[in-house]
Amino acid sequence: MLTLETRDYGTIEYEESDIIHFTDGLFGFSELKDYIPLVLDENEDNTILLLQSLANTDIAFVVVNPFSLDPDYNPVLSQEELSYLFVKSEDDLSYYVVCVLRNNYLENTVNMKAPIVINPDKRIGMQVILNDSEYEFRKKLSSFSTVQEGLLKTGSDA
Repeated sequence: MLTLETRDYGTIEYEESDIIHFTDGLFGFSELKDYIPLVLDENEDNTILLLQSLANTDIAFVVVNPFSLDPDYNPVLSQEELSYLFVKSEDDLSYYVVCVLRNNYLENTVNMKAPIVINPDKRIGMQVILNDSEYEFRKKLSSFSTVQEGLLKTGSDA
């Protein structure tokens, strides 16, 4: 068991097999390649995770399963992106969108245009920009009919 001392979550324990590697990093953080996913409280179905950087323990991203927000979400990846992730089908991947939490929870947003895509078997991931103009970089969480008050208020108590 490995340990990591984080700024916001104290000491966390993880296994080497928990690490997700992003060869190109995430947008704006290309130098940070390895993250561990942490399940947030009362969230056993992995709808909301924290992606904690291993190289910089001050960096962590709240990510949300986009299908829990919009059941009709339909990200389409190129064949090149599928090959990069070592899969033949998008069904073999897990998708997450970065959530930006504000002091006023009504201002919380998610980036539906640039999801984080993970191959859970290979423990590799990448962030992609979708060609579909339907999706926004900063979509308010409050605009989703499926959002429950608990998710919206995540940022108000921080």
